[in-house]
Amino acid sequence: MKTPILTISLCLALLCIVSCKKETKTENFEAVEVARGDTSDFIEEVEEESEVKKKKKPTKKKKPAKKENATDDKALHIPGTFDTTNNSYSKKYIKDYERYVVNYKKAVEANDMDSFLKLSDASNDLSKQYNRLMSILPGEEIEKLSEYMQVKSEQLAELSSKM
Repeated sequence: MKTPILTISLCLALLCIVSCKKETKTENFEAVEVARGDTSDFIEEVEEESEVKKKKKPTKKKKPAKKENATDDKALHIPGTFDTTNNSYSKKYIKDYERYVVNYKKAVEANDMDSFLKLSDASNDLSKQYNRLMSILPGEEIEKLSEYMQVKSEQLAELSSKM
């Protein structure tokens, strides 16, 4: 009878000692940011700002430049279909995919294998983005995007056959 009581008390003591430890400090760890997607737009803006700072000439007030987001409010025509979309996620995916198709055409025409290696990374990013879209878009947008993908996959198949 002494053995089970001693075993249970030993387990309880061990549990109390382990569970009463102070929590580890998270201040010692640095957060690591990982860039995802296309950051070329941000890089260009920073370069333009640094050039403006270097000049420091007194100039007249300029009219504010048109924002790229102003066009995002309008409906985007989905290439290869008769549909349009107002969904910002769909618009971004379609624009990214159109860039991918243009780069794919250039790689096929140049028959450059290095370009195809770069395109594989872009393809992986696009497939992840597509999977995310399938979980958040409404049914009507999914149908439009699926029709778009069918048209583009046929176009890419034609390009692949030319190689």
